[in-house]
Amino acid sequence: MNKMLFLGDSFTWGQGLYFYKWQKEKKKLAPEVGGMYDAHSSYIEPDDLIYKDSLSFTGLVSSYYNLTPIKRQKNGGSNTEIVLDMIPMIDMYNNSIDKLVFQFTSISRYHFRDLNMGIIETTYKDNDNRYIDKIIEERVENFYNYIDGILSYFSKLYNFQYCYMDWLGDFYQFDPTKFVTFDVDGVEYKHFHPFLHKYKIDLDIDNKKIVDLHLNKDGQAISSASIIKHF
Repeated sequence: MNKMLFLGDSFTWGQGLYFYKWQKEKKKLAPEVGGMYDAHSSYIEPDDLIYKDSLSFTGLVSSYYNLTPIKRQKNGGSNTEIVLDMIPMIDMYNNSIDKLVFQFTSISRYHFRDLNMGIIETTYKDNDNRYIDKIIEERVENFYNYIDGILSYFSKLYNFQYCYMDWLGDFYQFDPTKFVTFDVDGVEYKHFHPFLHKYKIDLDIDNKKIVDLHLNKDGQAISSASIIKHF
């Protein structure tokens, strides 16, 4: 069966979706367990990973297209780390790839690729950050072009479709036609941060309030429908 590749951070990994399984099972949790991954990761079992993938947009979209989902197995990371994991994955699955979704994480997870930007001059006025803002914007755009250049090359080489998802709106502006837009309650969003709080994971398990600031199963369904609409 052909493959659908998903590259991204913890949102693509499916952080927190196993909580729904734990709620059904009435899993007993220690007092220190919370929504943050480090506070509960030791409780995650192999079947929990299978369950969370079934609720994730990665499982929903690939099932819709009858494709085998292949996704980056690391939970989190910078955009640079995602790219470095992506290239060998594309090489591995090559001609079997039908579609690819790349989810951008925050640029604050700093790993800029400096593409001959030159020396940063410090000739701006006090309390005037416009010059520095321009430098940052140019570097973000160069970084986007670097990633898109890789995907454009491989998509032609192996004949697959690709698109982007933007978490915080850092990259959408550079080529809106390649980005998923999200239809939520009659409003179209260019990135998914604006509706994240409304659709966050918020459950009661073992008389404990578990809040995880990742998309819940309804948010996953929204993301899935939006990706399908894009393609």
